[in-house]
Amino acid sequence: MNESKPPTPVEYLARFSPEASRSFQALRRAVMESGPLDHNTCELITLGAFATVGNEASFKTHARRLLKEDVPVAALRQAVMVTLAATATFGDVIAALRWIDDVAA
Repeated sequence: MNESKPPTPVEYLARFSPEASRSFQALRRAVMESGPLDHNTCELITLGAFATVGNEASFKTHARRLLKEDVPVAALRQAVMVTLAATATFGDVIAALRWIDDVAA
């Protein structure tokens, strides 16, 4: 059984177009640095957006990143919960909370 971690979406893109991957990363850096919000706040907003659209792979990538930055699991959960009945359905929120459990385990 292959226990290796699957590539992140950006790593996967780089397999086919390293330049597109680098350009995407540069765009995301520019967006994240374009205003007064700190990095972790921007990441929490991104996490909520991924929960809303059901993008599990990207959600988990950003959740791992936040946990490595010592952001409490409770903050990740709140970022998901604030989307409830605003932009995300009950099912979307439950799925994302389970993704947090997967990543935190």
